[in-house]
Amino acid sequence: MMQNIFTPGATSLLPTLATTSWLSLTVQVSLVLFVVSLGFTFIRLILGPSLPDRVVALDLASTLLVGLIAVSAIETGDVIFLRVAMVAALFSFIGTIGFCWYLQRETDQ
Repeated sequence: MMQNIFTPGATSLLPTLATTSWLSLTVQVSLVLFVVSLGFTFIRLILGPSLPDRVVALDLASTLLVGLIAVSAIETGDVIFLRVAMVAALFSFIGTIGFCWYLQRETDQ
């Protein structure tokens, strides 16, 4: 049985909520906007003139992926996607701290 996001332990009431036209439309528009934003972010990641620009683009890409996973969790009503999003956000944060530490160390020398 699928767990509901809003009431833990209850049976899934979210699929009936997901069949409403407004939620379905909002989820589809959000997914399209996330994918378009990821496309622009990857263009900045490839064409970025400097390393800090690429680091910011990589951080933005990971943040957009977390948002994409969260919207997918709302669409499906499955709680496991939110746990995956939290782990991805944690790794993104640790990676950003590592890049900042590397850039700080590079400028000190």
